[in-house]
Amino acid sequence: LGGGKQVRQLSDEERRWFYEAMESQVEDEGERMKQGMLVLASQATDAGNVQRHIDAVEDLEDLVAQIDLAKTFVKLEGMGILLGVATGNSGDNASPPVDAKRLNQLRAGALTTAATCIQHNVEAQNDFLQRGGIELMISLVGKREEDAKVRAKAVSTIAATVRHNARAFMQFLYANGLKHCLLALKDCTSGSGSEAVLPRKSFRLLEYGVRETRAKFGPRRIQQVADCLAEAPALVLASLESSEDMEVRESSLAFLNECCLSSKSFARTELGSDLVSKLRKIAAGIEDGKVDDAYLDEVNLAKDILKTHDGDEN
Repeated sequence: LGGGKQVRQLSDEERRWFYEAMESQVEDEGERMKQGMLVLASQATDAGNVQRHIDAVEDLEDLVAQIDLAKTFVKLEGMGILLGVATGNSGDNASPPVDAKRLNQLRAGALTTAATCIQHNVEAQNDFLQRGGIELMISLVGKREEDAKVRAKAVSTIAATVRHNARAFMQFLYANGLKHCLLALKDCTSGSGSEAVLPRKSFRLLEYGVRETRAKFGPRRIQQVADCLAEAPALVLASLESSEDMEVRESSLAFLNECCLSSKSFARTELGSDLVSKLRKIAAGIEDGKVDDAYLDEVNLAKDILKTHDGDEN
C-alpha cells in the first residue's frame, strides 16, 4: 500500500467468525422481514396497532432496499400485502376508529416500500404488474378526495415501474395514466413544502410519458398526448404564477418543453400570449442579473421553449 504498511492477514478463526457473523445478519434481516409481513397480513389496522403497522412498513422499506431481500419479499407475496395496505380501508371501520392522518401515513409508507422494492428490480415490477398495480395506482392518483401524500406516493410507484420497462409503460398508457396525472395537476398546480410533492412528481411523470410516447410512436397522433397538449398551457401557467417551489416550476417547464418537442405547431400557435409573456420574463431574468445560479435550469428551459415557439432551430 502507499503508506508502506503491511496488511495483516485474517486467521482462519477470524475469517470463520466473520462469515458466521455475516450469515447471522442475513438470517436476522430475513426474520425481520417475515415478522413485518406477518404484522401487516395478520392484523386489521385499528387505533391500537396503527403505529406498529407504520413501524413495520418503515422497517420493510429499509430491508427491501437490498436487492436479494427484495426478491425474497416478492416470492413471499409481499407485494400483495403492501397493495392491500395501500388501497384498503381496513382502518375505516375500526373501533375505536383510526385517525385519518395516521392511516394515510401507513398507506403512504406502504407505497414508499413498494416503490423501493420495484426500483431496478424486474421481478418485483412483473409481480406488481400481474397484480394490477398500475391500475390501482392510477385509481389513487385520479381521486380528488384522496390524501395528497398518498396520491404523490402512487405517482412515485408508477414512475419506478414504467421507467425503462416497455411493458409497464404500455400498460400505463392503456390505463389512461397520463389523463389521470392531468386530473391530479388540476387539483394542485401550485403547492409548497410537502404539498409540492404531488405536482412536482406528476409533472415529471407527464414529461417522461410524453417523451416516451414520442419515441415509441413517432409523429402518430396519440389521444393522451393530445390531451397533454390541450391542458399543458393552463397547467404550466398556473404553476409558474402561483407556486413558490422552484422544483415544481422546473418540472412544469420540463413537461411543457416535451410537449413543444412533440408538436412544433403546438409550440408556435397554442401556448397563449399570457404564457409566452411569462416565459419571456423568466428567460430574461438571467440576462438582467436578477436570477442566481439556483434558477439556471428554469431559465434555460424557458429559453428552449421560446426557441421552438419562435421557430429558431439554431
